[in-house]
Amino acid sequence: MKKTWYYRLLFSYMPVFFLMISFLFFIFFQILSDRAQQDTSRIYASVNNQIVQSVEQTLKSIDHLMVTMQTRNNGSADFNLLDYFDQEGQPSVFFTHQATQEFNNMKQLGTMIHSIYLVRDRDGYVLSSNRVSPLEQFPDRTFIAELKKGGSYHWTDERSFKEFATSREEPVVSLARKYLTNRGESGLMIVNVQVSALEQLVSQRIDRTSSYVTIKGKDGLPLLQANEQGSEGTAISTIVSDYTGWTYESGLAKGSGFSTLRTLSNIWVAMAIGVAILGLLSIVYMTHRNYRPLRSLISKLDRISSVPPESVGGEERNNEFHYIESTFDSLVERFNLFKSQSDLNIGYRKKSIFLEAMSGSRSMAAAEWNAEMERHGFSGGFRQAAVVVVSIDKYSDVLSRYKEQDMILFRFIIQNMYVELVQKFGLRSWSEWMNDKEMCGFVYVQEDNPGELIPCIQELADSALAWIRAHLPFTITFGIGPAIDSVPLLKSSYKAAVGAVNDRVVLGNNRIIGYWETAADSVELYHFLEQIRRLVYAFRMMEPEWRAKYAALCEQLKLNRPKRDEIVNLLNYFAFHLFEHIRGNVLNDEMIETNKAIMKDVIDQFETLEDVQEEILGILEKLEYALMEKAGKGGAAEIAIRMRQYIDEHVSNPDLSLVHLSQLFDIPSRNVSSLFKEQFDIKFIDFLIHRRVELAKKMLMETDLSVQDVGQRVGYLNSVSFNRVFKRVVGMPPGDYRKEQLG
Repeated sequence: MKKTWYYRLLFSYMPVFFLMISFLFFIFFQILSDRAQQDTSRIYASVNNQIVQSVEQTLKSIDHLMVTMQTRNNGSADFNLLDYFDQEGQPSVFFTHQATQEFNNMKQLGTMIHSIYLVRDRDGYVLSSNRVSPLEQFPDRTFIAELKKGGSYHWTDERSFKEFATSREEPVVSLARKYLTNRGESGLMIVNVQVSALEQLVSQRIDRTSSYVTIKGKDGLPLLQANEQGSEGTAISTIVSDYTGWTYESGLAKGSGFSTLRTLSNIWVAMAIGVAILGLLSIVYMTHRNYRPLRSLISKLDRISSVPPESVGGEERNNEFHYIESTFDSLVERFNLFKSQSDLNIGYRKKSIFLEAMSGSRSMAAAEWNAEMERHGFSGGFRQAAVVVVSIDKYSDVLSRYKEQDMILFRFIIQNMYVELVQKFGLRSWSEWMNDKEMCGFVYVQEDNPGELIPCIQELADSALAWIRAHLPFTITFGIGPAIDSVPLLKSSYKAAVGAVNDRVVLGNNRIIGYWETAADSVELYHFLEQIRRLVYAFRMMEPEWRAKYAALCEQLKLNRPKRDEIVNLLNYFAFHLFEHIRGNVLNDEMIETNKAIMKDVIDQFETLEDVQEEILGILEKLEYALMEKAGKGGAAEIAIRMRQYIDEHVSNPDLSLVHLSQLFDIPSRNVSSLFKEQFDIKFIDFLIHRRVELAKKMLMETDLSVQDVGQRVGYLNSVSFNRVFKRVVGMPPGDYRKEQLG
């Protein structure tokens, strides 16, 4: 027998080998280059975002300490640091000691703080934790002068600071805040943060041997630089902070391992060529080696074959494969048996391919997708398609009422109902259960009808919803993704359909939600935080309007339609502030913790906004009842509530004061403010100002009265005092407020 197969093996392997090596070389370097760039960009964008968040969180916490300074004291009801602005000349030793303690407390709260000092506008005196001196003797007087000339009250770029003339200058960034006391006196507080402390904070979040981070100030000059070599490299990610105006730039440092690795590509090519040569030699060797088992196999077939070797024709004997083929005919029956067993795994492969296509975890060309569809009984490909998602509403509740066997049956019923409706409407679909509660359907047509697919799917969904309502003990939500015309867009249509289903948190369940109804961008949540603070304040004050404010908050959520995660964050913020304000003397800790745990469970498990709105309202009403019951038992709480009611009714009385209340309620005037603070966690004067400003804002919006008349009607006979108080609380004069609100 000639070695026909031997030579065929030898010469057929070579072109395949060279083609495969060439193709793999191209694919390898192309994928390596693209993937490295993508991964590096994502990593540095994430690192840069983390650095920005870390720096801004630190600076914002210091900013918050300064903003809340007017409500802080040094453990004594008689001491307020801002009283320094009402003084004149050298402060007392006791006041200086108390101020030093307050500065130290602020440094403990804001660990990045390097130094703090106050500047009094009346006489220019400077007070810090280490000295008290006139402004002309203070080394930082140039910076203070720039502020008074109209400098920025935002975080500065890098500057030099020293507290004493003999001290060493240190690079810092500074934040200044202007304060106005109740007596109309003003002054500045300046907080300095060392640049080296920020550099240490940033350095903890990067690998300084291979990466660098540079923060540039608003003037474009480097503020700090974090890397081991001290020089920049390849910039990959740049972010401009909205809060500080600084520019954060990060990337690969010069001389890093990754940069060095890229220079070794020529060595990799040489190594690949060497491997190719070695592979060629291996093919020759393996061909020779592998032919021996084939020769041995033919010898064995000669022995076990039922056909005598002598009866085999010469042509067949000279061709090894022909001879082997005739011998293996007897194995066809057993192969068919094996095939029938392997068909049992088709269902698993079918679902696996479907999940990979929808999630985008596997990139599939149109030809491959059409082949998979053909393999699983969906022939012909598609011209246009859309992805739909069917989700069981309130699945945890349904699962608590039925066994797992029942849920399997329900899923089977839903899928069969869906398939029948697809056929009824003349569509085609491939559907699979993505998880226990959600089924995904790939709905497609093979004709060119771009304007009809989505309306047909909507009619199908209407029929499905009606059928489920009539025949099953639960409801479903039907999400529809956009129509697509190519396989790579399947992922986007599926993502849109899932997003539509998730929007039932604000749109409601037991309905159809199309991709056109979903919000494209995230919602700005800042104004919701202000609404929540006002709601908590109204509830804590036991104002009747708290229910209306709660309903308005929920209505705003429905109108703005934030994502579920955003709603959860807002509700957690609301719960935190609510229970912090009614803790302690208001309600006991046991009641607080019990209701707090109940509210947390409600927030974690809700599916629609209507559900969580009603459940939280029930919790608030129970807490309101407890607060009113405690107030009804008399004592200090009852007197404080009566005082608050009297203030609400006589808020426009210009004679309303601590003395007036002490005479009316027969309580020493020194005890009125402390009683009010104890019961409502707010000073009497702050509460009165809040009430008058709120009333003034309403009158400015709803009447044509002049600013002076509005001030008189809310209890301020002096228009200057009214303007000053209104500006301190609202941030702008009453006239400007009216213009801004009325447009």
